Amino acid sequence: MKKVFLWIIFFGVIGWAAYMAFFQDTYRTSVRAATDFEIEDTSSVGKIVIADRAGRVITVERGRGEDWILNGQYPARTDAVDVLLTTFRNIYVQRPVSKNAQEEVNRVMAADSKKVDIYDRDGKRIKTWYVGHPTIDNKGTYMLLETPRGGRAAEPYVMDLKGFIGVLNTRFFTDLNEWRSVILLEYPDMDLEEITVEYPAEPDSSFRITYGGGNDISLYRAGSNRPVSAFDTTLVKDYMLNFKMLAFENFRTGLTEAQEDSVRATMPYQIIRIKDREKDHRIVLWPKSDPHPPLDAEGFVPDGERIYASMDDGELALAQRYVWDKFGATIRAFNPR
Repeated sequence: MKKVFLWIIFFGVIGWAAYMAFFQDTYRTSVRAATDFEIEDTSSVGKIVIADRAGRVITVERGRGEDWILNGQYPARTDAVDVLLTTFRNIYVQRPVSKNAQEEVNRVMAADSKKVDIYDRDGKRIKTWYVGHPTIDNKGTYMLLETPRGGRAAEPYVMDLKGFIGVLNTRFFTDLNEWRSVILLEYPDMDLEEITVEYPAEPDSSFRITYGGGNDISLYRAGSNRPVSAFDTTLVKDYMLNFKMLAFENFRTGLTEAQEDSVRATMPYQIIRIKDREKDHRIVLWPKSDPHPPLDAEGFVPDGERIYASMDDGELALAQRYVWDKFGATIRAFNPR
């Protein structure tokens, strides 16, 4: 009886293994295994790795709350991540690639495509997309799918997005500076304690604001520990509202390392220090020369649209004047008496 039972178990295991082998092989060769690009529940995505043929790799993974971390070092642009998550959720197969065109599409993709590995929150790979070039009419994108269960598909497909007309490959960029968040600081609830604004070339224009919440605001002249006796509180409050969000434009200055060092060595036109409950921050602003000065111009011509800026670690970035000019108030703007 015992032998019979053992033989039943043996043949049962063999049968199950054969069934699973057949089932897996059937799935691997099925159309679904090659077209199952969509990720319905994007909240399950914990990490995205994008690699290009030039060897550049971008890794964005969930941090605390809604934050995403770029290459384990920088805050990532949440808008760019949201675009990818929307793409994962709304992608669909527009059409298969014809047999006659498959060889050429595969050849081009082998030379110029991006590999996109998508992981869940536990670090398990969900799917891999190979994102290729757009179709001739720019209304679709060639892509190939690979999954842990189905392996790598043999045939590419033309993919599209629900409610969208255009190409998808541009969403998967691998430029580190494009992926970095340009939001420096955010104080939506004005939970900061002190703001110091310095004008190195005009010290008398500098000032300091301390804030204890509500109407607990004090204004100080540069270098003084005695608060100004009277000033326009409303104007100071309006100025402080600028600090709800501070952002640069991007970290691509177009300068060599030596040129950036030269900028840092010059006198900035403004230094802003912000103290909150956790840390002190320092933002430095320098004028930028006009890239296209008038033909009859002599000497330094300031750029009317952009400036150079840095925060805390001193890394140079570009900032837009129309954003940062609103931080350029002097103490006289608050009618001190």
